[in-house]
Amino acid sequence: MCGESGKLWREYKPLVLFAERISTKRTTGVSPYEIVFGQRAVLPVDIEAGTFLGIDWENVNTRAELLQARAEQLLRKDELLEIAHEKMMKARKEGIKYWDKKMAHKLRKNPLKPGDMVLVYNKSLQSQWGKLFTNRWNGPYLVKEQMPQGAYVLTELDEERTELRRRYAASHVKRFYSRGVTEVEEDEDSEESVEDSEDEQEDFLDDSERWEDQGF
Repeated sequence: MCGESGKLWREYKPLVLFAERISTKRTTGVSPYEIVFGQRAVLPVDIEAGTFLGIDWENVNTRAELLQARAEQLLRKDELLEIAHEKMMKARKEGIKYWDKKMAHKLRKNPLKPGDMVLVYNKSLQSQWGKLFTNRWNGPYLVKEQMPQGAYVLTELDEERTELRRRYAASHVKRFYSRGVTEVEEDEDSEESVEDSEDEQEDFLDDSERWEDQGF
């Protein structure tokens, strides 16, 4: 499309962007254009072929009829937003099930319980250069509870047990052992498992984007 050298991309960029915006998305079931304007985009073929999108304005003779047509379009936008929201929530639930199934082999043999002390993986140091010997784990913190989706709610060690605002994935939390502990239980959450988790998350996002582009 853009030629062997790719120099024609400027000519096709507006068309490709428009095609992307009028294409149905897997997560919402409608196109971005429909979400914004409340109806499917009217293409030249709709006008030439006389489809239902090419409104016959000759039959709109009064202002009342015009206002009625416009009002119906606005009402349809609200309906589309509701449908898009339902489909998006369904897609998120399917994504959670997919991720839980993919990460099932990383479940702990000895699950963390409320009151256990843990360390949290510091993702900000993962992509930085010159941090070879930097401690990548923050903490310790206390486990308050585990959410139904698997993420952990953590608190500080102070007397008020101040809750951390963020929720932490199980693959980013590992058990903390105080100095003097001689028997250490096997913990699945080493730095290697965290890095594997990061790679799998990137693969999952790439798969999602690929599904999105294909309109699934």
